[in-house]
Amino acid sequence: MPNNSPHIDSFDQSHTKYASKYSIYLYREQDRDKLPPEGTGDDVASMELEGVPVLFIPGNAGNHRQVRSIAAKASELYDERTSNEDSVKLDFFTVDFNEDFTAFHGRTILDQAEYANEAVKFILDLYSTRSKPPKSVIIIGHSMGGIVARIMLTLPDYLPNSVENILTLSSPHSTSPLTFDGDLSTIYSAVDKFWYCGFTNCSSSTKLQQLSNVAHDRLRNVALISITGGALDSTLPADYTTLGYLVPKTNGFTSFTTGIPRVWTPIDHLAVVWCDQLRTMVASAVRRLVSLPGEATTLRDRMRVFERYFLTGFEDYAVEDRQLETHLKEDIFGTEETGKTMNKLEEGVIYTDKQLAAINVLSLDKEKDYQFTLISSEPLQSLQEHSKENQRAVGLYNEEGQNWITDVSSLQATIPNFSKDVSDISDSSFGGDKSPMYSLVLNSTTLKQYSNIVITTSRDEQATIYCQLSSKPTNYTLSTDGGLFSWIKFFTIGQSITLPSTRPIPTNLKIPQAWSSLYVYTLKFTSEGKDRDQGQGQSQLTGEYFDTFIRQWTEDPFESKWYTHWGKDGNGKSLQLTMHGIAPYVPYKIQSDYGLNLQIWSGNGESKPLGINISIDIVASLKLLILRYRITIVGMNVAIICLVLSLQFIQFGYSGKFPSFNEMLFYFNSEYLLVVIASLIILNYVINLPIVNKLLHYFDPVVITDYNKFVNNEIASGFKSNELYLGLSQGFTIIGVLLYLCCNFVIWLTYIVVMVAGTILNYIVVELYPNRFKIRSKRVVVKFGLNKLQVYFMGCVVLLTPWYLPYQIVYLICCVYQAVNVLRSWKVTKQTEEGNEEERQEGETVFNFQVSWLILMLWILPINVPILIVFIHNLQVNWTTPFSSHHNLLSILPILLMTYYNSNLRERRNSRRRKSYNGGGDNGLPQLSGNTIKLVSLMLGYIVYYSLVYGSRHTFYLHHLFNLLCCLVLIVFYSNEASTSGEEEEEEGEGGISGRVKEKELELKLS
Repeated sequence: MPNNSPHIDSFDQSHTKYASKYSIYLYREQDRDKLPPEGTGDDVASMELEGVPVLFIPGNAGNHRQVRSIAAKASELYDERTSNEDSVKLDFFTVDFNEDFTAFHGRTILDQAEYANEAVKFILDLYSTRSKPPKSVIIIGHSMGGIVARIMLTLPDYLPNSVENILTLSSPHSTSPLTFDGDLSTIYSAVDKFWYCGFTNCSSSTKLQQLSNVAHDRLRNVALISITGGALDSTLPADYTTLGYLVPKTNGFTSFTTGIPRVWTPIDHLAVVWCDQLRTMVASAVRRLVSLPGEATTLRDRMRVFERYFLTGFEDYAVEDRQLETHLKEDIFGTEETGKTMNKLEEGVIYTDKQLAAINVLSLDKEKDYQFTLISSEPLQSLQEHSKENQRAVGLYNEEGQNWITDVSSLQATIPNFSKDVSDISDSSFGGDKSPMYSLVLNSTTLKQYSNIVITTSRDEQATIYCQLSSKPTNYTLSTDGGLFSWIKFFTIGQSITLPSTRPIPTNLKIPQAWSSLYVYTLKFTSEGKDRDQGQGQSQLTGEYFDTFIRQWTEDPFESKWYTHWGKDGNGKSLQLTMHGIAPYVPYKIQSDYGLNLQIWSGNGESKPLGINISIDIVASLKLLILRYRITIVGMNVAIICLVLSLQFIQFGYSGKFPSFNEMLFYFNSEYLLVVIASLIILNYVINLPIVNKLLHYFDPVVITDYNKFVNNEIASGFKSNELYLGLSQGFTIIGVLLYLCCNFVIWLTYIVVMVAGTILNYIVVELYPNRFKIRSKRVVVKFGLNKLQVYFMGCVVLLTPWYLPYQIVYLICCVYQAVNVLRSWKVTKQTEEGNEEERQEGETVFNFQVSWLILMLWILPINVPILIVFIHNLQVNWTTPFSSHHNLLSILPILLMTYYNSNLRERRNSRRRKSYNGGGDNGLPQLSGNTIKLVSLMLGYIVYYSLVYGSRHTFYLHHLFNLLCCLVLIVFYSNEASTSGEEEEEEGEGGISGRVKEKELELKLS
């Protein structure tokens, strides 16, 4: 249906300074929603809004038009309402951030949060003329929009109690998705501290106590729900969306779309906004939320709505304080005179709807552990009082001592339709042509309080029903005995278990070994320890009443996945399982059991033994490693390059020759590969030692220099987070080795690309167009003029950086300049190949140094690219808006000077060769003493250490370390040149000054 989104013109710079850059809109569905009156333009300030305000905040590079999917569905549901209970409309507002890159730049996300706070105040003011105006705005945030919503509540311009409900879609709450900007890291840490202290007493200092008081007042009534698309989201790992220790379950939880009733599907990062199944559920939940009776609903009332719509119903948390109705026994069974006939059922038998009477009773022995299961094709209703016609319901009661029956029908859960005529799980989700099924599972904890179960059905029952009471074991655990051997077996041939034939309808299998999000687990059904053949396996999974289906679930976070219709389309041989348990760099609860669970539903009256084998699919797991360690690759690459560069400097100190990067890379791996492998494995073990981990955290330069950096207190919070190295909690792992091998290949590929590109460009310059690039004799005046031009350019850059240009722009220029330096050294090296051997070696020394330095700069470049993108985007949006961060001149000046120094290496080499006291020239670079080489190697070694230990979460700091390295190398080179000049000054005399000027140089000349 056509829509109209009027721009709110009256929200201008008189309300916020960001109005020139951002704007807000009101979504209106034509023929359904009221539009602004004619003659007022598109301004909604004169409108009488009738609904409850909802603000949609888009994510990184998101568009405000994304609100249409959820807003249109909410409007459609309002028109289709069947009762006055849901008569409240929703007014959807949306923020236009001009598709800002929120995930790249900390200052940008702060600007958005400040603007959103002012927008909330303005929106609430639009309702001020109503008799009962709304006091808060519901916020729906996509991706980084959810983080903007969390930041809003921490800022000084936040209006108290103006935000009480936040729904986030694929938002990275637990950790920042990118670590290339120090400001963004600081903001994340400060916001996490605020939210943590809002629910936990932070009283270690007066300042923290004050922060805790403010945070508690603002957050105590806030409900935060995080919805994630699961494994299909390749943009953002679903582990990053968990709320962890930030929000207790009284105020929020994380929900996976694979477990949300009638959604039951993974969703990628962008589709999570417009997926029809999910937008229907989100719109329905928000509509139910605003329809709660009473003017002031409690936090618990709102959380019950979210639990009902976004959890499976199997979670203990979702039903732990559920209020159940009770009825008098005579109202259900009748009196002695008008008593109804009761059908007594037996334990262990699966009963169908055809075998059930109007009233059915199961007796319970309190000495036994029971599990009651009921599955129905229609939802359970409630026990009817004083009614001749019963309805489909379940109740619990005691034979003696109590005169009432507890109605437990409301504890039912919606599950996918598993009938044999259903081809896919989506057939019973929203938009499907089949209805879902409903299940009620009562465990022994609930049943031990009662002596009987009553099941009522209607006289003309049309629903398909299966029910069973069983005292057989319902929980099985995959063996973990055997220590290291057990883990090796799990990684290779897998662990096996056989479920007995006497198992109840749902049987739970716990797999303690499967707790990591980094692996893909393979599930196979076996027969007597062997892989099943087609006939044997089909008989195991094909049931008398229904075929076997599985619910995969974890307790923390609340994740569920359904697998139905085994054997169709060839998917019955094996199943790949992914889960979200303990993940790198994500906080997790220390005492929680993160093992994977499989709830296996069997539909046989006389089940057969079911063999199960679980193993790790190593090849499929590699994809998950790349997804979670793609940022770590940058730090690992920088570490390897610095190792190679260190070996090059050491070799240069011994022989006077600077070897090629490729040569030293292969030498290092051929000589020290086993040492590196052992070191990476030991490093992970050492870092996981509590005392070492804590010391490394507190000695992190980022933590030392940033007092806002939040370091989690494991004892107080009960949660653990490892942000060092690989971010893993287990002691032994080869993931670091795998990353090292992959990064070696990537670095070698980088070297090949540089060499191939250089060869092509050099061929164009020397062979195809030799007349355009000549070496011509020039006077000192012309040479001085060219140097002067370079100095002028550097001066302009130095002047612009502190107030306009971010230093990342200058770094990009330096990378291009260094690439030109490589090409110039390439050409000179080519021309000296036919000269004497000494000149050729000197040319190769300079060339190899230039190439290695360029490769290091290229892998520092990705750290700066996001800020470049933000800066260019800001120019497109509003070129008059100055960039508000990254103007520290000292963060780029040494790199700029080092690049300029490299551009003159050839001239400096020839100058030193002319005045060399031994009469033969030098080695192409300034002569360095042994102690100087050690100093440079020490600095490179620290960069290696920092890149490995801290580089994954504080990647931005690698730029500053490289800047410090440039400063050191520059001082070392200049100081050694000065000392050499001082020793030879007497021999050169006054003529030496002019002799240090080179008479031939490369000049670009048009033919």
